[in-house]
Amino acid sequence: MAYEYGSNDLGIKNPFRVEGLVRGIQGFLISGLGIYGLLQVKPLVASGDKIDAWLTMGICIALLVMGLTALFRGTFQMLRFFVGRGAPTSLAQNFAKSEKHIVENDTAYRSQDLEQMLQGRKNLTFTEPVGFLAHLLHTVFPNLLFLPYLYRNIAQNIASAVTKTMLAFLCFALAWFSAETGLTDIGETPVLDWLVLVLAIYLVMIWWRIRQPLRRNLIQHAEVMSIKQLVFLVTIAALLPVGLSLLHHEVYSLPAMSFDAGQYITLVCVLAAITVVTFGWMLRCRASVADPVTDVSEKRDNWQESVHPQEIFINFETIVMANRRYREVPNRIYREFDANLIEEGSNDKGRFDGQMIQETQPQYRNVPIHWTSHILKWVMTVAGHGLLVTSAFLLFFATDSIAQVIDVIEFLPSFISVAENALDDLLLLSILWLFGRVWANTVHAFWAEMQFDSLLVYFHCQGTYTESKISTGTSIYDSTRSENTVVRSSMTPWILVSHVTTSTFVESGQRNMEFPRHILSLHSAEAELGAINKEIRSFLGEREAIAAVSNEKDLQAASKMFQINQQSRALDQSKPTPPVHLNQDEAQTFVGDDTVTPSDDTQ
Repeated sequence: MAYEYGSNDLGIKNPFRVEGLVRGIQGFLISGLGIYGLLQVKPLVASGDKIDAWLTMGICIALLVMGLTALFRGTFQMLRFFVGRGAPTSLAQNFAKSEKHIVENDTAYRSQDLEQMLQGRKNLTFTEPVGFLAHLLHTVFPNLLFLPYLYRNIAQNIASAVTKTMLAFLCFALAWFSAETGLTDIGETPVLDWLVLVLAIYLVMIWWRIRQPLRRNLIQHAEVMSIKQLVFLVTIAALLPVGLSLLHHEVYSLPAMSFDAGQYITLVCVLAAITVVTFGWMLRCRASVADPVTDVSEKRDNWQESVHPQEIFINFETIVMANRRYREVPNRIYREFDANLIEEGSNDKGRFDGQMIQETQPQYRNVPIHWTSHILKWVMTVAGHGLLVTSAFLLFFATDSIAQVIDVIEFLPSFISVAENALDDLLLLSILWLFGRVWANTVHAFWAEMQFDSLLVYFHCQGTYTESKISTGTSIYDSTRSENTVVRSSMTPWILVSHVTTSTFVESGQRNMEFPRHILSLHSAEAELGAINKEIRSFLGEREAIAAVSNEKDLQAASKMFQINQQSRALDQSKPTPPVHLNQDEAQTFVGDDTVTPSDDTQ
């Protein structure tokens, strides 16, 4: 969404200043190392060692690019964090007139989902885990289910890596057991040493898969290990010793290893254990403050009012809900009102059925976090970027061993011996770089989470209506007259109100707050429900069914007209009544049995 300035600040600050500072220091050190290495290229060229010079230049350019990238990202994270009036992302498609120009493609729900959650008192955010490993993990840590998807994915990815690591050790144990028992002819060969190297490389590949940074399109389900993958690993573990044995005896004799790959397996296990313990504890602390409540305040009633059904929804949107705006930001409208009037048989009666779903502007709140988790967040940020710097220095100092490999690449015996030294250096820096990336990217999620509080309201009103006419001022002495068409409605309103706590993740950049926002809890809002009901009843009670004079000039004009009418009637009454001349037959009247005879004057 584009940045939209407003004088009323939403109170959202940059959460990445500390992380950006650490990342900037990392980039400064690595880029400085790259510049220093480039200054050493000229002496190498002068000494005639062009291969070493070209290799040094290539590695230093790579270090310079990595360092400048980290320096730029770190500096960018420390700059101003722009938050527009439309942040954060809506829960569903927003139909507000002021926001129709904004296209939000990352909404997490539909309006039907929000209606279902409010009516059913349930939270569709918490989906059932998929796969055996995910079910096992959520059984051991039940509150993990109530965390945002990114945290759940982190937990499942780490659990998947741990499971695959244990399976790798189990497969290696099977291979070792087959060698010790004589099932495979590798007892007097270096096959086991090469298996240790394969195991070390495979462990690096396992943890390589969870180094991915935070993505905008968050997946709801992390990668799961299937039965097919498990069978494949066991099959490879059973066939690999046999294949290496055949290679050694029939094709090429494997040379003995000059370095112990077991130390790198130990290093991987130590760093993996630190990863599991630290991030497992941070996830546990985050899950301990989860509050997966699904309470909703509800009001149902039956009203008999002289009001048009359309006016109920107009008043609800433009008055009742507008009074609940946060810092004058328009509410999020997830379902526009439509009374859906249906005439039945004639124009003076019918039925209606309308709905409306709105959310007030989300108000920023601090993410509840345990103090130990806060400290670990700092420590893992520094440690992750520290490992990246260390691996960069190791890569710089591994230039000589890599150059030696290139020098003797055409001599196979010498190549194998020198390659082992280069592999020794590359494995160490690869492991440190890998876990540095894992730590830095994983802890970034704990810096990136933001939470918001808002009011979610669902209003549904249905019923019937009839039309009738009321006339006033129809007396022969009245100077003004009012004729009004009154709509009498029998309606059944249904109001659902809930205070919702939502969570989203942010990133530095132009689209910093366009991540999906998910509902974590729904709390009852009895006070807000009572206030809404009171305002609607007040609107219905103060309505006028009869048109009346409402301004001073009209009142004076009506008063003058009344005075003129009074004077006219007074003049008519003050005039004498003219005599009535009747003939003999017309003058004679009968009252009962008596006969009245006209006098001589009348005749």
